[in-house]
Amino acid sequence: SERLFAEMADVMAAEGWREAGYQFVCIDDCWMAPTRDERGRLRADPRRFPGGIARLAAYVHSKGLKLGIYSDVGSRTCAGFPGSYGHYELDAQTFASWGVDLLKFDGCNAGSLDLLAEGYRNMSLALNKTGRPIVYSCEWPFYLRPMQQPNYTEIKQYCNHWRNFYDVYDSWNSIKSIMEWTALHQDSIVKIAGPGGWNDPDMASIFLALSQLVIGNFGLSWDQAVTQMAMWAIMAAPLFMSNDLRHIKPEAKWLLQNKEVIAINQDPLGKQGYRITKEKGFELWERPLSGRAYAVAVLNQQEIGGPQNFTFSLTFLGNGLACNPACSIQQILPASRDWGVHYWVSYLSIEVNPTGTALLKI
Repeated sequence: SERLFAEMADVMAAEGWREAGYQFVCIDDCWMAPTRDERGRLRADPRRFPGGIARLAAYVHSKGLKLGIYSDVGSRTCAGFPGSYGHYELDAQTFASWGVDLLKFDGCNAGSLDLLAEGYRNMSLALNKTGRPIVYSCEWPFYLRPMQQPNYTEIKQYCNHWRNFYDVYDSWNSIKSIMEWTALHQDSIVKIAGPGGWNDPDMASIFLALSQLVIGNFGLSWDQAVTQMAMWAIMAAPLFMSNDLRHIKPEAKWLLQNKEVIAINQDPLGKQGYRITKEKGFELWERPLSGRAYAVAVLNQQEIGGPQNFTFSLTFLGNGLACNPACSIQQILPASRDWGVHYWVSYLSIEVNPTGTALLKI
């Protein structure tokens, strides 16, 4: 409802979320009335959004935030509301006139792969034609991939970020499957990511908004929440929270607002990280950062037992360049720790809890 999103904007402005870098309050599917108006325009459900989207956008803007909205490339949204097929320019103009700042464009009921691709291209052009800067969040490769390999070069021409995998759920199995899919496909997706266009590990309609970070809900342990935050930063993923910020635990708030982790996620070099080894129940990931730095994640995949040590050579990192001839190592998660200066031939031994991750900056 309109009230829910206004309350979430209030909390974001009052409790440091905006200052941490979270800018958007995003509405997902089901915001619409069941039919378009007499002029063919989309309209909000009058009972749940009595002031309409324009009033809500103005309120969100008054808090120094931006508003995101949802539509679909096909004739119907995934939940059965009016889709944008045949109305791309009209809907783009409508969203711009309301003051919308982001569009999540789903891929249900497109009819065919050709119509799917045509729709994503046409909406991109229509949004640009409005003259209003609107972030364009696509699900193009997710709906394409079962039938054919996505052309990421083309997708990046039209979209600002794009969903690759199934909906994220508030469970460790969901987080684990997203990380594994990303690692298995990193050769095709990592190289395309960069400023203006990002791989989006997941988006789901079942939570409050565009779904990325399910931290602060109930399905993840603390170690698993740390893993999600660390790995989303390594993967250069757009950070969207799916949780109720009015009822969030202090430790979840600390993690989601951690400035050092967010700085890695938002690093201006814009390179996506990747898995460099998987052995003995551990994974080692790295991400090149600006200033010749690297972010490194040590993930303990094991789900039973106690903390275990993973020892690795620093020559593994950055094709041998990250610590050549020497480097300083700072641990960011799960707690801050200074590991001091190490040398190219050094080994580092890190203790990590089951399903947990140690995030380092080198």
